[in-house]
Amino acid sequence: MPRISDVGVPRQAGKVVVKFGGSSIGGMEQIDAFAKQIAELRERGLTPIVMHGGGPEITDEMKRCGLPVNKVAGLRITDDATLQIAKSVLSRINDRVVVSLRKAGLKAIGVAGSEADTLVAKKMDPVKLEGPDGTKMVDLGHVGEVVKVDPRLVNALCDKGFVPVVYSICADDSGMLMNVNADTAAAALAAGIAAKDMVLVTDAPGVLRVFEDRGSTIPEIKESDLGPLTSSGILKDGMIPKVEACFMALRGGVGTAHIICGTTPNSIVDQLFSGRNLGTRLTR
Repeated sequence: MPRISDVGVPRQAGKVVVKFGGSSIGGMEQIDAFAKQIAELRERGLTPIVMHGGGPEITDEMKRCGLPVNKVAGLRITDDATLQIAKSVLSRINDRVVVSLRKAGLKAIGVAGSEADTLVAKKMDPVKLEGPDGTKMVDLGHVGEVVKVDPRLVNALCDKGFVPVVYSICADDSGMLMNVNADTAAAALAAGIAAKDMVLVTDAPGVLRVFEDRGSTIPEIKESDLGPLTSSGILKDGMIPKVEACFMALRGGVGTAHIICGTTPNSIVDQLFSGRNLGTRLTR
């Protein structure tokens, strides 16, 4: 679990980290709808913090540039050129989200994870890959994992009425930039600011028991379920880091984590306030 900077973190019951990205981003119309939900969370008394990714858009840009796209265990192998593309794409997405939130009547400001040491990372160790020729270790390049959270900037922005919009380009202690999976970055941030809830907004209606069967959503997952779900193959590909991120947040003190579908109208607000479970709820 990332270390929280020793600055005293007041627990505000209304803090919620909402991470969206990947295929759930869509165009401006979808981002505007997302922003309206964030505004409603604020109206209902919560303090929202937004984290976003942008994997599909990064992939599209890499293909336009003729660069190979390689992933291992749901994580993108990131060389120098890929890192530059990730920085550019995520910055553009961040601008779009901030504009939409302002249109929804909110004060919003973009924050890179590297700013003010908000999310300090270290290079990830090589990942084990099982293949027909046996096991090999794969270096992911400029891919990091959060090891320390300094919540002061985000807390200060929240205290002044801003919605921080964070993206996961982070730096290590020496200032070296690296890309961090946005789900795990959201988990580290949620724990670091003592959030009550973390919501991962995806293009799927939660964790599916049967691949591509959108009616097979698993409504609740506890940490003891993680091993069986992984060994049975139910958890795979990009859903693995999402579920692992949820339990990372829970182990860090976040009350509840949720994986929901971003294309379901008003899904974020309804998941947190209606008493109905629209996706997968994760608890310890």
